[in-house]
Amino acid sequence: MTRHFLAATMIITVTGFGIVPAKAAQATSTPAESADKVATDTVAPNADSTDQIVFRITQANLGPGYTWGNGVLHFKNTDYAIRVAGGGAPAIGYSNACVQGSVTGLANVEDFDSTFWAINTEASAGSGTGSMALQNHRGTELHLNVKSHGVRLSAAAERLRFHVLGPAQKSFDSQRCS
Repeated sequence: MTRHFLAATMIITVTGFGIVPAKAAQATSTPAESADKVATDTVAPNADSTDQIVFRITQANLGPGYTWGNGVLHFKNTDYAIRVAGGGAPAIGYSNACVQGSVTGLANVEDFDSTFWAINTEASAGSGTGSMALQNHRGTELHLNVKSHGVRLSAAAERLRFHVLGPAQKSFDSQRCS
């Protein structure tokens, strides 16, 4: 059974200073499961996961906006090149981000080639850090740390489409966020 959830992130940055809520995911399940889930869930990467992702994105918005970028998925000791594209609304501004974290619930690499959903709130001027959690309809979850810089104001529902392009030319380790 796939658990559907809505993830929210918040980044408030002013040149090198960021504030991120410790918990920003809302799960829909039975009431008993929800109470247990809220008590134990976090948006931080799972330290036990060997499946990881790193990508760099650019976001440009004037009302509706567009997100694009590329990176590397490290799945079962193999590196795959990925492309990220999508959008969201409403937001205004422009920012660049390096995003890195864990991948859980991925049975095979073909299941990663899909659309992931999140709600993103950001108010940034300069640079900062944050967290984000996304899930696709197959139950694959991304628990991500975000390092961004730019000027952007957002309270957007975002849809990010990930495409697996094949074996990566660059290794996962060489693409890590610094």
